[in-house]
Amino acid sequence: MADTSFIGQQQRQIRNMRTRKSRTVDQGVRGLFFLCAALIVAIIFGIFFFIGLNAFRMFSADPHSSNFLSTTIWDPEGNLGAPSYGMLGFILGSIVTTMLAVVIATPLSFGMALFMTEVCPRWLENVLRPLLEIFTGMPSVVIGFLALVALVPIIRDIAGPLTPIPALAGYGWAAATVVLILMILPTIISISIDALRSIPTDIREASLALGSTRWQMMRRAILPAATTGLATAVILGMSRAIGEALAVSLVLKGKTLPVNVLTPAIFFQPNVNMTQPIVINFPEAVGAERDAYFMLGFLLLVVSFLFICLSRYIASRSVYK
Repeated sequence: MADTSFIGQQQRQIRNMRTRKSRTVDQGVRGLFFLCAALIVAIIFGIFFFIGLNAFRMFSADPHSSNFLSTTIWDPEGNLGAPSYGMLGFILGSIVTTMLAVVIATPLSFGMALFMTEVCPRWLENVLRPLLEIFTGMPSVVIGFLALVALVPIIRDIAGPLTPIPALAGYGWAAATVVLILMILPTIISISIDALRSIPTDIREASLALGSTRWQMMRRAILPAATTGLATAVILGMSRAIGEALAVSLVLKGKTLPVNVLTPAIFFQPNVNMTQPIVINFPEAVGAERDAYFMLGFLLLVVSFLFICLSRYIASRSVYK
């Protein structure tokens, strides 16, 4: 009897030790995860703080920089008189090219994703998916270079008569929009495929059981159910489009916003966006000009944040709660 009690006591002690050890490990892992999450948040806030701190130094470095959101004249060196830091043209360029690229690429991406998940035979999907992954990892400089040597001459031949300087036609927002479409298509398609595949098979079967055709099932059941995932795909595509610098800079080749903004020629002549001047001119900038490029980067962060907020609001309007 005593031996049995002793053995039971030993077993309880072993279980208690294991429990305490498990709790210690759990607390350590929980603390590690919390540290990682806190580190990510700190990095994000640190990026905003560092760029914002340098950006707002522009106002103390040069009093002429206060009108940076009310003019399109970018002349930080004062070649035309007083220095001017008009960023409105850069902002307009980024918004126009990004929105056009997203509006065109989104239906194409959703259509391709629906085809690969709902219609495409398995053997063809096994061929298309690796090609899509290769396209996703293609360097942006390669896409920009191909657009520079192949796309720009085609646009020049077609739209040259519409522009004031036909020799420079082909560069500008049209070429940049095509480049961005090519860059965000694989991203949106890949994430959209994962979002559509996450939809339970019961939804498909229930829709078909009610008499829906395959197209009606995809339009009225699958797409609404995958709204959140599809919106996330568009968010990531939009973030890549608005932040792309090198490939877009190769096909823009402008220094300031052209004067003929309200004409079709604005898309087919050298133009600007928010990332191009940072890539080209920041290494040589000093003083208030350097701070102005930091302000461009800060505005780019703010615009990206607003786009994400808008996309998340759209995603919250999902049919399936």
